[in-house]
Amino acid sequence: MPHKSELQARVAEIGTWTDQSLHAFAAMARVQIDDAARLWIRAAAIAEGAPSPAPLLAASRSNAGVAHIILGNAHEARHAFRTAEEGWRLVIAGIATLDVPMTGATSFHFRLATKVPHALIEPRRQRYRQLAEAALAITRFNLLIVDAGDPASESVTLQARDLTAMLKDILGPGSPEVRLLATPAEPATDASVFSSYAAKAADFAHRQNTLSTALSEDCATLEAAVALTALLGPQTFSAVRHLRKTEKARSEIGMPH
Repeated sequence: MPHKSELQARVAEIGTWTDQSLHAFAAMARVQIDDAARLWIRAAAIAEGAPSPAPLLAASRSNAGVAHIILGNAHEARHAFRTAEEGWRLVIAGIATLDVPMTGATSFHFRLATKVPHALIEPRRQRYRQLAEAALAITRFNLLIVDAGDPASESVTLQARDLTAMLKDILGPGSPEVRLLATPAEPATDASVFSSYAAKAADFAHRQNTLSTALSEDCATLEAAVALTALLGPQTFSAVRHLRKTEKARSEIGMPH
């Protein structure tokens, strides 16, 4: 069993990782994409440098992939997404032994659970399994974006449609991820494309305290990791490429960034 000081260090590292990840989403919302990339890479370094929980590692690697896309490193992005895929598969396989609490159960459900634990625990376990599957699907979609190279390609369009349906069921129809996959009725500005990242950061900040009090540590870590796994939607990918082209053009004519 870990020593108390080790547990405290782990909690501190998870807190630092969470802060870095939230700052990255906030930077994306401000269209400061290079800052966001550096923050995600820094968060990944924190996770890799410590004995981090499996969901946190998987989320870190997926977000590092998004960072490498922003920085124009397609090879590194593919590697990060593939290691993240494997990580999320391990998380899903481990749901069977996840510490799922009976917090919030009514007296009737609690009595039922003492006689038939499976009746209450399994539906909750299935919910966590769905969350991990959603994060895996997000990671795979990010990888598809890199491999396709064209956010308007048929493969990306079809997969975006399937992912939207899945995320509506698991994360809700108003979730930032669903908004990131939506096709605008008219050409979107950079600010409007990246605004969903602000909503994501705000939503997580609002729920952060309840994660630590209403659930077991394992469940809270899994929910936080899924919530902080970044989706790079087709619009975002196009906006990042546009910003890169604009930045390059300015550099070539000596204009300030």
